Amino acid sequence: MHKFNNLKYIISIFVILFFFIVLLLKFLDIYLNSTYGLGNPILYEPSNKHGYLIKPNQTVTRKGNIIKINNRGMRNDENWEINNTNYKILFFGDSVTYGGSIVSNKDLFTTKTCEILNSTNNNIYQCGNHGVNGYNVESITRLIKFRNVIDEDFVVVTLIGNDFERSFHNIMSQPFWNKNIPSFFPALVEVFFIFFESFKNKIKYNFINSGYPVPNDEKYYLYLIRNFNEALELNDKKFAIFYLPESEEIFEIKHQKNNYIKFLLKNNLKNFYDLSEDLKYFNKKDLYHDSVHLNKNGHKIIGKIISSKIQNFLN
Repeated sequence: MHKFNNLKYIISIFVILFFFIVLLLKFLDIYLNSTYGLGNPILYEPSNKHGYLIKPNQTVTRKGNIIKINNRGMRNDENWEINNTNYKILFFGDSVTYGGSIVSNKDLFTTKTCEILNSTNNNIYQCGNHGVNGYNVESITRLIKFRNVIDEDFVVVTLIGNDFERSFHNIMSQPFWNKNIPSFFPALVEVFFIFFESFKNKIKYNFINSGYPVPNDEKYYLYLIRNFNEALELNDKKFAIFYLPESEEIFEIKHQKNNYIKFLLKNNLKNFYDLSEDLKYFNKKDLYHDSVHLNKNGHKIIGKIISSKIQNFLN
C-alpha cells in the first residue's frame, strides 16, 4: 500500500509538471505571436509559371508592422480595381520591393511614391506593389510576362545585384508556408522550422560561391537581361527600371560587387537608373535595415527619388 501511494504521488508530480510546462509553453507561444506575429505567416501558393505567388486577400501583423495583401496578391491596402479611373503604376521586384516585416504597408516606397505624386496631381495615381520575397530576375520576368490581367499604365521594376546571383525557385525550395500552421503552439512551430531550415542548409549544403558576377558569365547574364527586356517590350507599357544598391556598394570604397551587373544593365536596357549616386549622400543608418533591405526612412527616401525620376514619363 505504501509503494502504491508513492507511485501515485510520483505520477501526480509528473502530471502537474507536464501541465505546468504546457502552460508555460503556451504563454511563450502567445507572447511570440503577439510581439512578433510568429505563428501567423504570410501564405504563398505554388505556380508552374512563377514558382510561387503570394496568396491574395491576407492581413497579418509581424513585428508590429501590418502586412496586407490585396485581391491580386499585391502588397496593397486596397483592391487593385478600387478606382479604374486612376493612372495605375505597378511595381515589380523582390523582397526589397515587397518590404518584408520591417515596415507596414503605409511605409513602403511604393506607397510613398504615389503619396508624393498625388500631393500635386489631384490623387490621380494608384500604385501597386507586386514585389515577392525570394524572386530573381527570371521570376520577375515571368510575373511581368505571364499574368491573367494586364491593366496597369506604367511599370516600375526595382532590381538588386542578388537578383542575378540567385536561381529560380519554386515554393518547395523556399521556407514559406502554403497553409495555416495547424498546431496548439503555432508560434513555436514556426520558430522550430526557422531554425530547422537554417540547420538543414548548413548540414546538407556547402555554399562555396564568391557571390561576385564575373565576365565569364556574360552570356548567362545577357540571356536573363534579354528575356527581361523582351517581357517589358511585350507588355507594351511605359516603364522605368531602378537599381537599388546594397549598402556595401555605396559605403565601402573598395567594394566592387555587382559593378559588372550594373555595367550590363546600363548598356542593355532602356530607362535604366542606378540609384547608387543618389544614395551616396546619405548615411547607412538612414537607409538600411541590413546590408540589402531598407528601413522605414530608407523607403521614404527611395519613394522621393523614384517619384521625381518618373515624373517626366507621367507628364
